[in-house]
Amino acid sequence: MTGEIAIPVSEQLCHSLFYKMNDSLAVKEGSLSAYQPLPPFLYEAAFYAGIHAVRPWETSDKYIPVLMNEWAGQKHLLGIHFSNRDQKAALDPMKVSLAVFLQLLYWANSKPVNLQSNPGELPVKPVNLKERLNFIFARPAFYHSYIQLSELMAEMEKQYRKLLALEKMKRKRL
Repeated sequence: MTGEIAIPVSEQLCHSLFYKMNDSLAVKEGSLSAYQPLPPFLYEAAFYAGIHAVRPWETSDKYIPVLMNEWAGQKHLLGIHFSNRDQKAALDPMKVSLAVFLQLLYWANSKPVNLQSNPGELPVKPVNLKERLNFIFARPAFYHSYIQLSELMAEMEKQYRKLLALEKMKRKRL
């Protein structure tokens, strides 16, 4: 029987919407060897803490489809909350959705999420990323943030599919 372990949240994952310094993630020991989408940034936390775990950014083609499925579920839930004009209920799914987007963004670039870095410097990204993310981070429970996040997800998915197609073409040439 496996026990629970506490993974400290490193500075790279600290942001007021997600975690603060000295937070930790309590997970079952065995859960680090098989992927699960929640809690957000679990595998990055293990990586930064030096704990052996799955590294989804190293084999993103296997894990990004799981992120897309998670987004589809969150998007449906957010659609319900925003159609009911329930910003309070939308906040937590928006945080999860934003985390899913950040994982998609960084993993598509073969990197673990680092909230202290500048995502605008990543090679594969949507247009005007930094400004759009700043808008969402400042107002995560607003309907317009949901729309912006939906657009970012759609654009990032296109960028990722383009990256996969280019890599496939490159492999065929070799």
